[in-house]
Amino acid sequence: RPTHHALRPSASCLLVTLALTALAASESPPPATPREFFNAGTRQLGAGKLREAETSLETALASQNERLQPPALYNLGLVRFGQGVEQLKKSPAAKPAVTRGQSATAQADAAIGQADEALAGNDVQRLVAAYLRGRGARKELRAATQAVQRALKAHGAVLARWERAAGDFKSAAELNPADADARHNADVVDRCIARLVDSLRELQQCCNGMDGKQQQLGEAMKKLKGRIPAPNMPPGAEGDEEEEEEQPLGPKPGQEERAARARAARPA
Repeated sequence: RPTHHALRPSASCLLVTLALTALAASESPPPATPREFFNAGTRQLGAGKLREAETSLETALASQNERLQPPALYNLGLVRFGQGVEQLKKSPAAKPAVTRGQSATAQADAAIGQADEALAGNDVQRLVAAYLRGRGARKELRAATQAVQRALKAHGAVLARWERAAGDFKSAAELNPADADARHNADVVDRCIARLVDSLRELQQCCNGMDGKQQQLGEAMKKLKGRIPAPNMPPGAEGDEEEEEEQPLGPKPGQEERAARARAARPA
């Protein structure tokens, strides 16, 4: 899993953060004005309280205060990028999920091959052995599909966060064309999105391949079951009907994350 680089606050921002933290310690009243909401959001961002920071900064942004809009958008970009980073760290990694899916697909291929060979003859023991192998391969294929679907869902949620972050930085740069930091951060997030999209594509392709392989394996097992005499049927075969699997979640394609340097929260 790629390493994320921490955001680098400037010296002036550190002073602002310390001042706001001291102010919070004095039990100041809840924010009421757009500027107070902005300051609260900036303080919460500095403290790592990203959910609260997003709410406060969105309130400040909704006020349509022209002076607050660029810095509020900039800080919202930092918040949403940070949320994506945190979520990705807690998510199933893409590569192991894909590797497991590829292994399960290979097992299913081997089981299908054994089933075809057994079906070409009349050896009951070979039919039973092929059926048992198919049962094990199908179980792993289902488990691997679920693992890939979980990774798809998690990475898709990260993608949505990062797309919003990129939009925030770009909007901040549009409102203030002189803001080189906002343009830089938008480029950083776009590169992270491109990498994430590659991983999502790989996960989706893996999931689609497993779906097709599961259908082929299910058909082979039905043929085996129809050829095995009842006295020779393995225990549990009566209730071993193939269940319908959920279709893979299909968020937009994606790739692994790497947070390059993004500059720190700024005061209005």
